[in-house]
Amino acid sequence: MYKVLLVDDEPFAIEGLQLLIDWRKFGFEINGVCTNGEEAVEAIRTSKPDLVVTDIHMPAMNGLELIEEARRLGHDSTMFVITSGYSDFNYARQAIRLGVSNYLTKPVDTLEADDMLARLAQELKEKQLRASVREQAKVQETRHVLAVLVTGQEVDDAEQMAHDIAHLYEQAQRWTYVKVRFQRADSGQIRSMIHETVSREPCCYVVENELDTCGIVWGEGSSGPESWQGKGHRDFAERLLSDLNEVIPDGVQFAVGLPVQQPEALSLSRSMAVETERFLFLHQGNLLFAEDIQEQRLRFNPESLREVDLIMEHLENGSPEQLSLSIREAFHQFVMNKAAPEFVHIFMTQILFRGFSLCKELGGETKDMLLDTAFDSDDRYRWNIEKSASMLENFCLKCQAAASSLRQKQLGGTQAMVAEYLQEHFRETFTIKELAERFFMHPVHLGQSFMRKYGKGVLDMVHDLRIEEAMRLLRDSDDASCAIAEQLGYKSYQHFLKQFERRTGMKPAEYRLKHAK
Repeated sequence: MYKVLLVDDEPFAIEGLQLLIDWRKFGFEINGVCTNGEEAVEAIRTSKPDLVVTDIHMPAMNGLELIEEARRLGHDSTMFVITSGYSDFNYARQAIRLGVSNYLTKPVDTLEADDMLARLAQELKEKQLRASVREQAKVQETRHVLAVLVTGQEVDDAEQMAHDIAHLYEQAQRWTYVKVRFQRADSGQIRSMIHETVSREPCCYVVENELDTCGIVWGEGSSGPESWQGKGHRDFAERLLSDLNEVIPDGVQFAVGLPVQQPEALSLSRSMAVETERFLFLHQGNLLFAEDIQEQRLRFNPESLREVDLIMEHLENGSPEQLSLSIREAFHQFVMNKAAPEFVHIFMTQILFRGFSLCKELGGETKDMLLDTAFDSDDRYRWNIEKSASMLENFCLKCQAAASSLRQKQLGGTQAMVAEYLQEHFRETFTIKELAERFFMHPVHLGQSFMRKYGKGVLDMVHDLRIEEAMRLLRDSDDASCAIAEQLGYKSYQHFLKQFERRTGMKPAEYRLKHAK
């Protein structure tokens, strides 16, 4: 709605303007009423109406003097319509000089007023559109200037650049670069929220956009509204992070550079934000300010790479507990010594490659291991130290288990593969001859070598596995004994009964009764 101020010293005239004209029909609403020129000047200053409808003849300050004073005070965009019961050429000529939009005679004619409001509404709409275009152009120009200052780009027109920088001094007293990092999968939603928030801030611009990062310049402390005064870069970063976390919890990280007083020093603020981002790797939260880490330095310590050998020793020959402890201790030292994230990534990569190499030497499939570890080259650099430690520990424990299994297979040879096959297929019916053919062995040799390794024959192991499963089913299910026997591959219940009694010393019914829950 466009705001309207009515000015007239006659109450009946004011009432007529309010009742006879359908203001809302054309997008207008009466925002205030004044009975003299002095009061109207103050109302224009405070409420900034889009349209002022004023009588010409008023005591102390007439309508034309009111318009002239408003123009002198800088209210050039305010539209004026004058009303009068007189038709005077001198008044009309002066009104034109002051940029009056229309003239209404008293008493007001409704059709004439409707026609006038329709034209004024269209004019205001076009004026707002032009103002919006100019404002957008101004924002784009400021964003470009800040991007040049932030990245240190070369400029063709140094004189124009100096003029633009001078304008920046008028906008804010301090400037801060804020770097936001996020997951690529969430980039669309996050960017939309960032741009929406930035557009509401008095002096804030998105100056850099990458696939998974966004650079923001925040200005504070000069010509902004009173509610903005005193709100600094910390408040801005915390508010924006809080808004983003409501939509994508823990989906973003903020690294905030040092505030600078000169726009020309914004590249320094940006470089500090980039350095602060590296410290986020060792930080527990998702927001870090450069001024909080000014005295700290990240370190590269090649001596720490010796821990790789210790971890690999535990991976190959130690227990899972020893392996986990050695990894956690290494990462604890990284935190204590302020290890650079790049160095930690080198450390992790060495262990990864050595773990893969070990499993490959033992005949394992490293491709499956890589998929199972969830290590992704893009995401790894967004983890913090704690998540990195957990991921490496998880990988090493899986690698240790895989290596142990591969060694067992190597030590057992074909017999171990036969035993593994029996574990998976003991419910099926097959002969020693069929089993030997599957593993390309002579039946006699298979039987003898299997007995030497496991102290029992192939068929005995099958019966052991079947009866062990039968015992579980008797304890955990209500299936009849004959149904269980059939499930386990016995064609004769008597054969099942014989094997069960031989191994347990009791009948299936007795076993179930004894172990009933």
